[in-house]
Amino acid sequence: MNVNKQTIITLLLTLVAIAGRAQAFQYRIVGNIGMEFTGWLYLMNQSDKDYSDVDSLWVEDGVIRTFEGNAQEPFLALLHSKGEDLVQFPCLFVEEGTIKLRPAAMTTRGAAFMGTPLNDDWAHFYTQFNKIQDASDEGRITQTEANQELDSLAAPFVRNHGNDVLGTVVVSFLEDLDNERLMDYIKMLSPKQQSNPIIHDMRQTILAVQQTSEGTMFKDFAVEYNGNTTHLSDFVGRGKYVLADFWASWCGPCLREIPNLIAAYNKYKDCSLQVLGIAVWEEPDESLKAIADKNIPYPQILGISEKTTGIYGINAVPHIILFAPEGTILARGLRGEEIDKRLEGIFHNNK
Repeated sequence: MNVNKQTIITLLLTLVAIAGRAQAFQYRIVGNIGMEFTGWLYLMNQSDKDYSDVDSLWVEDGVIRTFEGNAQEPFLALLHSKGEDLVQFPCLFVEEGTIKLRPAAMTTRGAAFMGTPLNDDWAHFYTQFNKIQDASDEGRITQTEANQELDSLAAPFVRNHGNDVLGTVVVSFLEDLDNERLMDYIKMLSPKQQSNPIIHDMRQTILAVQQTSEGTMFKDFAVEYNGNTTHLSDFVGRGKYVLADFWASWCGPCLREIPNLIAAYNKYKDCSLQVLGIAVWEEPDESLKAIADKNIPYPQILGISEKTTGIYGINAVPHIILFAPEGTILARGLRGEEIDKRLEGIFHNNK
């Protein structure tokens, strides 16, 4: 049989189209959102770099009207409203089948959906994750013990879901683990999942932390506020030890750390120590209000963005860094009593 080139191309295109249709699936989202709300909710694809809204569904008196959609592959989504009546339901895994929204969604953040394999597995993981976090926050276990329990919880999930977006999301919740272990988890993911923006950003954070680890020289940055430009190098590398606190006024642990920093300032300000506040991820006016309320006596750099904190791989606050007089990073992640112990060791030995 003679088959010309055009026929072959047509056959190939047909096979590709059939294969594409075979991968597509249908999903439904049903349920009660657990609050009085009438309006549109939008489905944002968070697996996509652009974080675009891909569909919308109508909610009336809190009940989702029958909604069906189609997708080529499972993806992580955020179900949200727009405007003044902001409603958000995170960690929705869009996959084949009927996905049910729990009425308790607003009080079980991140575990709001059930009825399909990925959503059910995520709800189980997130419930156990919260128990570990609560035990750590309440002081029933140490942070080291919490990390060990988290590691044991996460490992089977990531091994079982290394080829899908659930594995990616679980890895994104492991940021308290050390960087070497985090890289182990990233390597458990398939190449496709490793290219997910979530994992890409995590890898960049790990790299930034490695480049600003203890023993390395500080990296400078500049911030403009109120017509003035302030550099980190205005404080660091100028012959004094610098205790720099990356903080935010909305952060409870940050506010609880401030008395320790004020105590360090009062105790060592005459011993070549500069305490520096670096307010991040909020409007300067909010930072200034907290500074006044807490009577913070040491200088501040205001208006720090995520791009700037990314230089040091900081994705959570408070994050306290101690710089040597010439600008070398001596310690990262100091908290509580560790601050005074480290400073006492420095200034006692320098007497």
